Amino acid sequence: MRTFIFLLAFLGLLQSTQVWSEDKPEPKFKPYPTKKSSEDDSSAKTSSTKSTALGNSSSTSSMLSNKPFGVEPTLSLKHRPPSSGKEPMLRLDSKLKPLTEPVYENDRLTFYECQGVLGPWFQELLTAEMNYFNELVELPMVNGQACVVGIGTLKSLTAGRINVQLYASTRQMNDCIRDDRCPIFRSVSLIAKNDNVYRSYFLSDLNRKLISQQCVTSKGKLHPDTTCYTVN
Repeated sequence: MRTFIFLLAFLGLLQSTQVWSEDKPEPKFKPYPTKKSSEDDSSAKTSSTKSTALGNSSSTSSMLSNKPFGVEPTLSLKHRPPSSGKEPMLRLDSKLKPLTEPVYENDRLTFYECQGVLGPWFQELLTAEMNYFNELVELPMVNGQACVVGIGTLKSLTAGRINVQLYASTRQMNDCIRDDRCPIFRSVSLIAKNDNVYRSYFLSDLNRKLISQQCVTSKGKLHPDTTCYTVN
């Protein structure tokens, strides 16, 4: 029943937004950490009056001045990904299945190449956001080429859920999805929420015993150190 409800929610989003294409382009953004103190809130409001788009140098320095994660990103902030495009966000059929053939399957997930499933602009956006979080937790960057879309099978705890996995190389990708050897793992789950799609990022490094979870809303607001399941 939970799987059926999830599929109905996702299908409703596809129908109501035409698979999230270019109807109403939103401002470009970067998922900067949100301020927590009242002083920080005042500073953020002052910065927002100077510019309406996230990602410029003034708002960047203001948002990151307190280094809320202990690390100040530099390389990832040089990239300015699009927030919309002419192509749909996802290319799925009426049953919410990709139009391409799977490249690998196991009991829990069916995997598809990102190319042909993700819109190019959306893949670029996910890669840029993932690299931002990579810098925050000091993991190697990814270029978006070693990328697979995983869809939960009926035997999965989250049947029907769509997630995008990004790797630093094709070899690491094959080691993880085929042999279940994933010392470093990065994924983003696409979650239907509030009539929109939220992006729930998960990064881990077994050698460092590191787990990082971040939520980015459909409007680009970052909720740090949590999953999108806890965000209203």
